[in-house]
Amino acid sequence: MARFRLDVAEWAVLLGAVLRRAPHAVAPSGFGPDAFGLDPEHPLTEGERQRAWAALHLRGLATHVPADDDVAALTPSCLLGLLMLLEADVRVDVSSWSHDVIVNQAVAWSAGRTASVARRRRQTLADDGTAVLEQEPVVDVSLSAAGGLLTEVMRALPGRSGTGPVLDRSPVRVGWPESAAIAQALRSGREDVATHLSGLPASALSVLGAVSSALVGGACVSAVRRHEVGPLGFHGVWLWTESDVVELVDATSHAVTLRRTDLARVRTRLLTALTGLLHAEEVL
Repeated sequence: MARFRLDVAEWAVLLGAVLRRAPHAVAPSGFGPDAFGLDPEHPLTEGERQRAWAALHLRGLATHVPADDDVAALTPSCLLGLLMLLEADVRVDVSSWSHDVIVNQAVAWSAGRTASVARRRRQTLADDGTAVLEQEPVVDVSLSAAGGLLTEVMRALPGRSGTGPVLDRSPVRVGWPESAAIAQALRSGREDVATHLSGLPASALSVLGAVSSALVGGACVSAVRRHEVGPLGFHGVWLWTESDVVELVDATSHAVTLRRTDLARVRTRLLTALTGLLHAEEVL
């Protein structure tokens, strides 16, 4: 397992070089240059590009500083890992928030190898009181030759609340239009989906008898398999309070169905779903 924290310029030249190798591929949602406020066609100046390549060389991700964005400058393991993110057998996208931190993560699995990329933003208030998302100036990249798909997905979820016994897991239908709108936004697969979770009415959680009705986090996990005769996929949505985890079971235009759960059951459900998407002989 190798982990790197790249600055935005390093990530931009790395992604640009790999996309030149695979011109029909697209960057993971939320990780293109425009997501960081950069020009999609010319994200960096020449000086910024040279400095970024020099940093990649020092990190051992590039063999030399190329005259242009030549993909041949990347080390074989780095190139393989980044190509996996663009052309994975199984792709998992995670959007989560915990308190004021929002995480977007893309995890890819192919032939027993795992690669992931994650970015964090912090929600602050502007002078006029409006919410503003501040991008952390780093992108986390992980490359592994020994699987670890589930481990990478769990890393992006909120903290360890909801670990105690859950006495009642009966589904409860909540009829507030606000909660239905949030659920629909979650299921649309938007990159900023985590920001919608905090608007769920506290009364929705009170109906479940949750220990605490104050939301402290949430997560949306989507997974798909690329090569399959019939479409296989998974979509899960959870909300965290200080003491509980609540699952969004279903959503219509008028209501959502919620169910209390815990972190162990979240992990088990993800394990089951991801195992179904991987080759049977592979171990998570």
